[in-house]
Amino acid sequence: MNIIIIGSGSFATAMANQLSINQKNSILMLVRNEAVVDEININHTNNTYFPNKFLNEQIKATTEYEFLKDADVVFIALPTKVIIKTFKKISEFINPSSLIVNLSKGIYKNGLTINEALKKYVNSNNIISFKGPTFAVEIFDNNPSMFTLAFKEASQYLVIKEITSGTNIYFDYTSDTKGIEYLSAIKNIYAIFLGIIDAKYNSANTRFMILTKAISEIRIILDELGGREETLFLSAGIGDLGLTGLNDLSRNRTLGLLIGKGFYNKDFNKNSVVLEGIKALKKISKTLSDTAKTKTPIFNLLKSYLDQESGLGSINFDKLFSKGFSTVITYGTFDLFHYGHMEILRRAKQYGDRLIVGLSTDEFNLEKGKECRISYADRKQLLESIDFVDFVVPEDSWDQKLDDVIKYQADVFVMGDDWQGKFDFLKENCEVVYLKRTVGISTTKLKSILGED
Repeated sequence: MNIIIIGSGSFATAMANQLSINQKNSILMLVRNEAVVDEININHTNNTYFPNKFLNEQIKATTEYEFLKDADVVFIALPTKVIIKTFKKISEFINPSSLIVNLSKGIYKNGLTINEALKKYVNSNNIISFKGPTFAVEIFDNNPSMFTLAFKEASQYLVIKEITSGTNIYFDYTSDTKGIEYLSAIKNIYAIFLGIIDAKYNSANTRFMILTKAISEIRIILDELGGREETLFLSAGIGDLGLTGLNDLSRNRTLGLLIGKGFYNKDFNKNSVVLEGIKALKKISKTLSDTAKTKTPIFNLLKSYLDQESGLGSINFDKLFSKGFSTVITYGTFDLFHYGHMEILRRAKQYGDRLIVGLSTDEFNLEKGKECRISYADRKQLLESIDFVDFVVPEDSWDQKLDDVIKYQADVFVMGDDWQGKFDFLKENCEVVYLKRTVGISTTKLKSILGED
């Protein structure tokens, strides 16, 4: 296949060299500098990034955009800050049928992912992500390395499988492109903090205590930003966090080590090389809800420190781990279960650690003048199969809510906003939250459709 890799940095060069192991691949590096083109084409080296090492002689380089028109696959291996500027120049040359593979890691203002931004400048939906726990030097040295492929179409998976055949590149996969894109930025934030911990304490116990807490916080942030929880457990999730946070080749961990030893100052903000984690923290902070921030004390501590001039000082572990266990309770009929039900349960669970659902019994529904299409037993079984729901209790009367709040020691009572104000009397016993209903769907609407059928 004709493969073009945009970029000539360490990762672009390492990927070019690794993919060239598959002799069915034709590798062309698209670069800006004619001197780099000559070095690669004549000397088969890229000494700026890999001194005293030679590239596969089949790898070629060019500055000509015209070659993009014949590419089967286009890899993006550029610093995040120059991707949009570059694609404004080259978009007219890109073949709409080319598979565009984003290797770059980072996000833009307002939480916009690289893939989302690219779609504004490229007339193609054939854009996928390929990221993982990989250092460029180890890919270049032909060490087995793992990526996560985020794709939508089976044909995209098959292309990546074909071009990596015979190489030391392996991959797991998901359809959660947004999750993979965000994880590539979020892990840099926590890598900084893991560096701080190792510099200040040099304790395996403390390191893995913080690593566990970091994984918990990343799960919360990922969910808040629209990624899927299971994506965290792929190589681009925990794998990349481990690589970036626990290995001294990592720039973000190195920054954390400097902070932990007291060498950090505001001048670091002028350094565009080592500050991916700081930039990600500032951008993500603007998009997180107040609810999410209450559950991410490491994120808050690092943000607070980087916003001030004074030193980090000692870390208050009591404060980092002081979050008490909280219970959320909600009620409903949940007949003809649909997306709106799922959303309100998901959002309710975000307010605490345990979600109890009070489910209207068949007898209580008749008392209310409602006739359910699905029996209580089946509705209960369905709710109990949902990850957000911890357990289900029967709702037999209008008056039991206060008793349940007290009995189950509920900290938060959640209902849809069509009940706005109706349960304010519970505020003496717990927090009361009214969530907006999902627009465009309701059980009443579904029953109406079924009736028409």
